[in-house]
Order: sequence, then structure tokens, then C-alpha cells
Amino acid sequence: EKCKAEHKVFEAQGIFFDNKILHISEMDVRETKMMGNTPHNHSYFQTQQVYCVRDRQGSIMEGSKDTIQTVYYGWAMQQMDPEDVKEDMIYSMWKLRDMQQFGVTALI
Repeated sequence: EKCKAEHKVFEAQGIFFDNKILHISEMDVRETKMMGNTPHNHSYFQTQQVYCVRDRQGSIMEGSKDTIQTVYYGWAMQQMDPEDVKEDMIYSMWKLRDMQQFGVTALI
């Protein structure tokens, strides 16, 4: 929901992200805790992705179609309540509660 709202604001300003994820590292679970009866975990990972920002006409404003960056992310996830999950689900399901991009390193 937060990401969708942010992208709508950028689109209203004529800014469109043309990023493509090339690789995702293994996820590093740093913290798991109970909040009430529900488990939460904080996980970190990095991607290698193309960074390209375009305007309404498709012209490149930032980066390029060949600009590759390592991007560092943190996710906060919450296990879904049993009543919110379909009965035929074999595995527990998790929902993303928050996502943060906390670093970028240019590769190319």
C-alpha cells in the first residue's frame, strides 16, 4: 500500500521507474520476535538491478538502461493470522508490513 502510494505520486509528477532486478541474494533473517500472538521477522537482502528513471515521453532522466547498482533492502514481515489464510494452505503465509531501501552502491 505504501509503495503503491509512492509510485502514484511519482507518476503524477511524470516520473517512471524502469528498474529491472537481475539478482537477489539470500535473505538474512536478523530478528524474529513475538508481538502478541503473532511472529514477526526482520530480514535483509541485496539485489543487483538496473537503475533507470524516465519521464512521460520515455526519455531517460536518471541512470541508464545499462546502469547496474547493488541495492540493500530491509523487510519487516508478519505471519498472517490463521483465520486470514485459506484452509487448504499447507505452509504458513507471511505479509510484508514494511520495506526500506537503505543503501545503494553503483557497480557499472
